[in-house]
Amino acid sequence: MDALGAFLLFLGLVVSVVLSHKQIKSFVSSHASRFKKEKVVDAEKKSMYGSDEPLPKPTPLMITPEQVQNYDDRPWRPFRWPYHQTMSIFRLDINHWLDMDKYYVHYIEEKKRILNKYGKQNMDWLPESYDACYELMETVTEHLIQRYPLLFTVLKDGSFDEKTGKGKIIRNEVTNEVLDMTLPLKEYPLWYVTKLAKEDFYIVKKSPVDEKHYLVAAAVPFPGGSFDVHQKVGCNLDVIHSEVPYYKEKLQKSMERWFNRMKSNEPVERASWYISWDHKLKINNVYQIPKYVPNQEADLSSTDPKEFNVRVERQTLRRLPRSQAIIFTNHPIFYSIEEMKDEPLVPSLIKKIIFEAPKDIIKYKNFEVFRNHISDYLEGLVQRQIEKGIIDKDTPLKTLPSYPFAHWADTDFDYVNGWNNPSPAYDKSANYTEKAKQELTNEND
Repeated sequence: MDALGAFLLFLGLVVSVVLSHKQIKSFVSSHASRFKKEKVVDAEKKSMYGSDEPLPKPTPLMITPEQVQNYDDRPWRPFRWPYHQTMSIFRLDINHWLDMDKYYVHYIEEKKRILNKYGKQNMDWLPESYDACYELMETVTEHLIQRYPLLFTVLKDGSFDEKTGKGKIIRNEVTNEVLDMTLPLKEYPLWYVTKLAKEDFYIVKKSPVDEKHYLVAAAVPFPGGSFDVHQKVGCNLDVIHSEVPYYKEKLQKSMERWFNRMKSNEPVERASWYISWDHKLKINNVYQIPKYVPNQEADLSSTDPKEFNVRVERQTLRRLPRSQAIIFTNHPIFYSIEEMKDEPLVPSLIKKIIFEAPKDIIKYKNFEVFRNHISDYLEGLVQRQIEKGIIDKDTPLKTLPSYPFAHWADTDFDYVNGWNNPSPAYDKSANYTEKAKQELTNEND
């Protein structure tokens, strides 16, 4: 499975529902206070859906490079039951387009390792993508400077206008890398994007010939599964995702209509997820094939169920105003099942989904590979929640009211530490960076 496939799978469930202005305002109104401690602009009052007004600038978050080492991102919990077709898309608060967390350095280092080792397998582009990639570079740079003014220092401030501007030189205060984006550029614009943000980026443009949308560039070091960018760039979305569950039935006819009506001031976000027993970003062991990991079953059976984690694929979709390119981003985040054990119904939902989700979803996410191995562990967590009074044995199993975030997400944010998981099962100082490096043992890692 790849991140873009996961997003299109979700979008297939979305496009059959009309996303009206009224529905969006209803959502914003009911969720506007969720992150009020971060002083986000009231989206209900500033609703721009259906207009051509530009997006607002992000609100500065004054965290320092030292504070990033302890900073936790928003706690995603995208578990739904019943697991059926539903609208699970949310308007994106532009403050959270490119989020920061304590794994930022690890992700940037892994990007560099993967792109240097695999090249076009994980990053490639067509010549006609230049204008979109250039605008993306400009947009990412300006966003990070505005959102994190203490993390990105402007050493030379010039316009990115290719006719009259001189470009910028900035220093990444977290990695200490200086990025020279003075004009003419020394590298393709997409390279600068990968050095600045930890997200994967897909750039999609509409062809003037057949009016279909094509993947024209992509920097995807972290697909999590089998995804060869070089083979996908230049293909339209129907070809790329013909094997994605629900694509033909739910998405093929509606995809172009969805993209055609999307405005540059209406970015959206959502999250997908699957389970693995490692923290690899390029390809998780659950998606390895025997050619590279002939001992997968032994590796799995020797792993303590407490070591299993949920890989959440946090995804956004937005249109760039000048090039009209559509930008899809993906940011994987790992949450151990153990750290979520005190959150009401989370173990119950995970157990229910991996055994009783639709068969094609179970196959697509490889649930059958490991679910029997962790079944007793999950059942033990369910019984533990009953014994501790977190849930009752008759508590209805359903999507949590705080979906797609943890139930404590609206109360535990501060500027220094980000979101703070109050559970004693969570160690704030824990960092899996070194463990993730030690896990890189396979030929295609």
